[in-house]
Amino acid sequence: MTTKRRNNPPANSSVNGNSHGPELIEFSKVIGSRGLKNLGGRIQEEYLRSLQSWEVAVKVFLEMQDDPTVSTLLWAIKLPLLSADFDVTPASDSLVDSLAADFAWDNISKMDRQSWRSHVNDSLEAIDFGFYIGEIVMEKRPDGKLWLKNVEPRGQETLQNWEFDEHDNTTAFIQRDPDTGELLRIPIEKTVHITHLARKGNPQGRSLLRSVFKPWRYLKELESLEGIGLERNVGGMPVAELPPEPLTGQDLTDLKEALRNLRMDEEMYLITPNGLKITPYQGQPSVAQLSATIERKQKEILMRGFAQFLKLGMDNVGTQALVQGSQDFFALSLRHVQQEWLEVWNRQLIPYMFRFNPNSFPGLSDYPKLTWNDPGKLDINEIINTYQTGKQAGVITPVREDEEHVRAIADLPDLPEGEGEEPRGEQQRPRPMQGQGQLPGLGTVGPEAAPSPPIGFG
Repeated sequence: MTTKRRNNPPANSSVNGNSHGPELIEFSKVIGSRGLKNLGGRIQEEYLRSLQSWEVAVKVFLEMQDDPTVSTLLWAIKLPLLSADFDVTPASDSLVDSLAADFAWDNISKMDRQSWRSHVNDSLEAIDFGFYIGEIVMEKRPDGKLWLKNVEPRGQETLQNWEFDEHDNTTAFIQRDPDTGELLRIPIEKTVHITHLARKGNPQGRSLLRSVFKPWRYLKELESLEGIGLERNVGGMPVAELPPEPLTGQDLTDLKEALRNLRMDEEMYLITPNGLKITPYQGQPSVAQLSATIERKQKEILMRGFAQFLKLGMDNVGTQALVQGSQDFFALSLRHVQQEWLEVWNRQLIPYMFRFNPNSFPGLSDYPKLTWNDPGKLDINEIINTYQTGKQAGVITPVREDEEHVRAIADLPDLPEGEGEEPRGEQQRPRPMQGQGQLPGLGTVGPEAAPSPPIGFG
């Protein structure tokens, strides 16, 4: 005889919708941890010993900014972003939402001694250092509203430590004043805090320069070796054959100093005592091979930002398809930066403006959104051809807004008010003469038209 085992539910579980006792898990309670390592507010995520100190790491990043290849990569990313236009879109077509969008636009475009473009330039340093901190400063103006005065940048090198709550959320940026040494606490809610490629909620993000640190370090040493190799390959290494009579200590010291400073230039000369011979030792350094390695390291740096197509053009190598593919990935990386930045601005800066003007926009459905046009110059011919193909295929319905968009991206004058209001469908047929026309199923009608035969059934 066999019996079926019955699985009884736990005593404090719910069966058939009936609750028995307290819930086993409080779903709103935070149980786990992000795993971010910090000691006294200092991030301890760096595994490379030489960069574990932020004071040292930020100095290395500043030095890397001056490297021609690294600087080319950074500006290849930033310049298209800086050249792209911004706009503010209302949450709806209502009057109050439109007024709120105008207010937000006026705020960012009328800051005191700071333009919106300069703020964007400052904020893009999050790519260099991993994060950007800008302190939001408001001011009261004659209309009674609190307006955005400035978003003051706070240097990454002034970071002392971060402040966290019990759930590892960043609550404050602790800054050490470089002049006075005073510690200043800036609440994170009073800032525009942008992190690049942050992991585990790391408020310092991850610098793009950290990813190219290894090839940059090798590149720096290789370029130094290349310079030494070229110099020695041209002038050779001086070798002194001492005379039978030993030199005095002072003579030997002077000889070493003279050989150390011997260079191939227009004033090169050397006077030797009798019996002392100086001959060049020509080594065989493979400078060409060294240069090839330098080229490879430069490409590795550019490749990290998907900008290796810059090197392909300089070297006159690579197919058009390869260049186009690289540019596509580069464009995707720029859009990713835009999305990261827009999320922060629309989550931190825009709501902050309205927070201090709660009664100025009654009935506001939602905050306006800051938008950022795609970077780079669009191929207007490709856009028009695609539009024409879509129109012929019936997947695009021509409207006035299409022309306004094409004019905008082609830098053409705006469409005059009242122009282009007619339907944008197929070209209409010429209108018939007065008193004459075409009626469906009845043929041509008019004074001279013959009557149509009657329509019969059956």
